[in-house]
Amino acid sequence: MQTPTRRRFLECLLAGAAATGACGLLAPAAWARSPAIIVGGGPAGAGAALALRQAQPDTPVLMIERDPTRLGRSPALAFDQPAAGPDLDMLRRAGVEVVLDDVVDLDWKAARIELFSGRRLAFDRLFMAPGSAALDEAIPGLDPRTRHLWPAAWGNLREARRLRAQLASLPGTGHVVLRLPATISHPEAALGRALDLAALLSRTRPDSRLTVLEGSRGTDLAARFQSELARQRLHLGTEWLDGANGGTVLRVDAARGEIETDAGRLRADVVNFVGHQGAGPIARTAGLTDDSGWCPTDPRGRSTRHPEAVILGDARKAARRTIADALLSARAAASA
Repeated sequence: MQTPTRRRFLECLLAGAAATGACGLLAPAAWARSPAIIVGGGPAGAGAALALRQAQPDTPVLMIERDPTRLGRSPALAFDQPAAGPDLDMLRRAGVEVVLDDVVDLDWKAARIELFSGRRLAFDRLFMAPGSAALDEAIPGLDPRTRHLWPAAWGNLREARRLRAQLASLPGTGHVVLRLPATISHPEAALGRALDLAALLSRTRPDSRLTVLEGSRGTDLAARFQSELARQRLHLGTEWLDGANGGTVLRVDAARGEIETDAGRLRADVVNFVGHQGAGPIARTAGLTDDSGWCPTDPRGRSTRHPEAVILGDARKAARRTIADALLSARAAASA
């Protein structure tokens, strides 16, 4: 790994630590031991760290998170994936050691991990809370430039701001397309996204149109969407196409604002393109995922690929992928 890359990473971590008051960047050393290590500081990881300390006050708990913005609470932002859980102050008061770093190597047999900063840790118990992330999709035209122009804004603050700016510049009679993948990781959040867009457009661009392309079949999201529109008295031209009647995206052309589906071609002024989701990158790197992109587990949350690890939250293959379920998995893991 090149020194400039490491330097930029550490500078970022130091800036984040200053902003959050977090600590934990230590110089490289020999193998240290922490009986319980949690990788991932989202709702499930933070919830597990707090629950472990409450259940076993004498057991040291260390939580590793590379992104300091995931720690603590912040005001809800439109078009951002919902998040809630113990904040940094709660974790510190409970005696949880929070390390702003990233896992670069994991030795399952030796029960050891190495961090990007050079810190080395051995563990007795390992809990993985990698969350979810967008996966690659074989859609012609869906490249990094398209993903930039058509932000998912799914748990990414920069993309959320970009999407809000695009919506603010939408022509009065503009067309907005929300694309949902065939496998929706957060059904309630997906429905909420569609309703947020409809409410915003109804309030600011009542003559605009909203089309939802849902790649999956047999869900009740379209019916619930229409029911909620009526309940909220949102007057807007809307259309919801699922995988059975034109909701499957075949190819895209971001430069022209065009989306080709199995029912024809659409042209959009703003596209909120939510991609196919899977477990976060560290889960794939650690060999915890299967062909579905998620982490298979037994009923207690223990990985079936590496039983040394317990999987928390969204990354589990059978998870319902709600905040409540993530926190429930954290408490269950701590009690076990």
